[in-house]
Amino acid sequence: MLDGSRDLFQKPSSFLIWKINENNLCEYVDPWYLEKKSCVNIKIEKNTIQISDKPVYVIEKLTSDSLIVIEKKDDVTFPDKIKKRWFVRSSLILKNTTDKVGGDSIIITSRNAMPSLKRNINFEILQSYLEKKYTLDFEVDGNIRIFPVKRKVEVTTDNKSKSKTTQEAVDLFITTLEKDYKVWDLTGFEKFEKIIMPYHLMVKAENGSGSISFFCKVPSEKDERAVVRIKDKKVSIENFNKGLKATNGQKFDKAIEFFNEAHEYDNTNTDALYNIVSISIAQNKTDVACTALKKLKDLDQKEGIKLYNEKCSGK
Repeated sequence: MLDGSRDLFQKPSSFLIWKINENNLCEYVDPWYLEKKSCVNIKIEKNTIQISDKPVYVIEKLTSDSLIVIEKKDDVTFPDKIKKRWFVRSSLILKNTTDKVGGDSIIITSRNAMPSLKRNINFEILQSYLEKKYTLDFEVDGNIRIFPVKRKVEVTTDNKSKSKTTQEAVDLFITTLEKDYKVWDLTGFEKFEKIIMPYHLMVKAENGSGSISFFCKVPSEKDERAVVRIKDKKVSIENFNKGLKATNGQKFDKAIEFFNEAHEYDNTNTDALYNIVSISIAQNKTDVACTALKKLKDLDQKEGIKLYNEKCSGK
């Protein structure tokens, strides 16, 4: 966020590419399919990116290799609620990735640097499953191996299912990828003899409908940060509003109770915690304030950390 706080709604595996061409901005959120995009007409004026004459981003920095933008919303003024995005030129990321391999002829791709499919073959595969009236619900991991010199694709899988239908579905997935080398855009990877792309495949199909997705399998890293937990956003908002009403009625203990409930049902509701801090400090209930501030600190919210260090050090 703008003040350096953790964005509680961003997933570790999130992926975003911007392509700006004159008055057109396209967003890509899937590294497998760079033709899967959402585009809007824009106008770049001074240091803003505008959509329908309304500024939506302020350009903080622009160089040949990077772009930093700040989201602009008229109704949002707090820096812990305003998103800030850092972009790095994709060709630079690809070059840095391939340079690390050195003179090796084999490369294992990452989510931020990998070949992409020229068309979305998920739809083709799913249609084949539905035409065969498969009933499926499975997940498998494996590797896609591309050999640019040999112009060949191999797909491996760890499928251990003994179900005949599941095996047929996996085989269809493999043969679809292996039969068409030209479906891959290998820009930047041409020099390698072998490209290894770890993947995860998820399939569900039943009664003429279903879903399929396969994506780059990012190596799992232990996340030491507090877990984002949303039990029921609606109940959280209801309790938050009850807390505001109790505060206005000067029923402060009840307000703290409601704000705690609001955070319990949605721990991204950091405003509930800040309200607890404000009320409890006014009442000289430092322990109550520090309990809420510790939660903000664990969620890496910068203002909460600052207040925790000021009010709660030594506690």
